Amino acid sequence: MIKNLLSIAATFFVAINVMAGGDDRDEGPVESLDEVIEVIEPVTDKVVVGELEAQTMTLTNTNAEDEILAQQLAEFEEGLARESALADFQAKLAEEKAAAAESNAAYHAKLAREKALADFQAKLAEEKAAAAASNAAYQARLAEETRLATVIGETSSGVEITVAAHEICEKTLGLTKYNLDKFTKSLATGTLYNEGPQLEHGTLFSPSRWDQYFDCVTEIANR
Repeated sequence: MIKNLLSIAATFFVAINVMAGGDDRDEGPVESLDEVIEVIEPVTDKVVVGELEAQTMTLTNTNAEDEILAQQLAEFEEGLARESALADFQAKLAEEKAAAAESNAAYHAKLAREKALADFQAKLAEEKAAAAASNAAYQARLAEETRLATVIGETSSGVEITVAAHEICEKTLGLTKYNLDKFTKSLATGTLYNEGPQLEHGTLFSPSRWDQYFDCVTEIANR
């Protein structure tokens, strides 16, 4: 477009100058307009046309403008490419952050489940231990009750002598271990009245030598 404008302007100025006929100093025939145009047209692609009436007309090569436009377009496209790359990077970064957050949440949820399971197992173990201890205590109490209820003989009046009554009377009467062992052995063999308790001055063989013990056992049995 610039090329065409310059061509038209040059033609216009030359045509005006030709039609004016020049001044008195002009010598030679006046050329036709077509001849002038034929001479001028090839010059429009050059850098300088010439000087007309103190006005300088410079024709600029359009390739320079095309190069500038091409450079600007390339810079613009490069800027778009950088923006696109930045947008892609930011999107990828956001995805990675979301994935990391999800992974972190899953990890903490797993830790919470493991802790809950560990707490449950610890509580269950405590309850099992407590139940075992309670059962052991119960079994021990049953065994002790069974032992204390065990009958080891009878008094002269036919009252059963239990281990519990025997031990209570032992403490109440202050019986010695020797006399208790002697009584228990004689009672088991049926020779109770052939034996007597050992006292400070010897063995007591009176008919009532075991009565105090029998009375204690009878009193306990009647409670």
